[in-house]
Amino acid sequence: MSQAFVIGNGESRKIYPITELGPRGMMYGCNAVYRDYPTLCHKLFAVNDDMYTELAEAKQNNIIPHNIQLYNKDNIVNWDFILPGDYAKDHARMWHGEKSTKKGTVVKTIDHSKSRGSGVSAVLQAAHDGHKQIFLVGFDIIGSAQWSLSAESISRTQNNIYKNTKNYPPRKTMKAYLKFEWCWQLRQIARKYKDTQFYYINRIEVLENVFILHEFMRNVKNWQCGTYADLKRVNDYKPIKEIRWKRY
Repeated sequence: MSQAFVIGNGESRKIYPITELGPRGMMYGCNAVYRDYPTLCHKLFAVNDDMYTELAEAKQNNIIPHNIQLYNKDNIVNWDFILPGDYAKDHARMWHGEKSTKKGTVVKTIDHSKSRGSGVSAVLQAAHDGHKQIFLVGFDIIGSAQWSLSAESISRTQNNIYKNTKNYPPRKTMKAYLKFEWCWQLRQIARKYKDTQFYYINRIEVLENVFILHEFMRNVKNWQCGTYADLKRVNDYKPIKEIRWKRY
């Protein structure tokens, strides 16, 4: 069965040798992953213009092999994440937050169906390409300090291997709405591609604390979770059905 591994840049993936996954399936990567692994991914995604320019220049300079496909906001899958029959006033699709302006505090609304990120776009492309087993590796969703907090708290500490480097804005915290955007969009992808199995891979500390994602995926039957130890079992050719995947 066709497998794909989508490599995110959450700090959790530092503990796993992702180069071992290359022979197991199609590799999809995001943004600056090429800096450490220029030949690992078959397809690379960057929706930010400056980041995409960096990828294009790296390919032009033979840092990235010419057979690797690059995707930006102009050639990713054209879908707004909305399915037939979806409730028009889906509250999970909209994010409302306060924003300070010169005239005072105003409420800012973001429609997640109009947002595009590199990681989710890579997952969508993998599903669109027809892979029936898709592993999300290093999609941490939450802040890098989450596992040190109680379940009632949400860490917003910036969580990215390449934070504070070129084409990564220097931020101490993640944008508040991003975790809701990612969770809603991932849920919609899983709902659209019902015949595809999605495996969310992370540290057990993250799995036990990413309660926002679990809430979104509560009734999504083709979405399961596993640790990096489970990913190692996949890489060692243990049958998928024999691995004790987690549902929350």
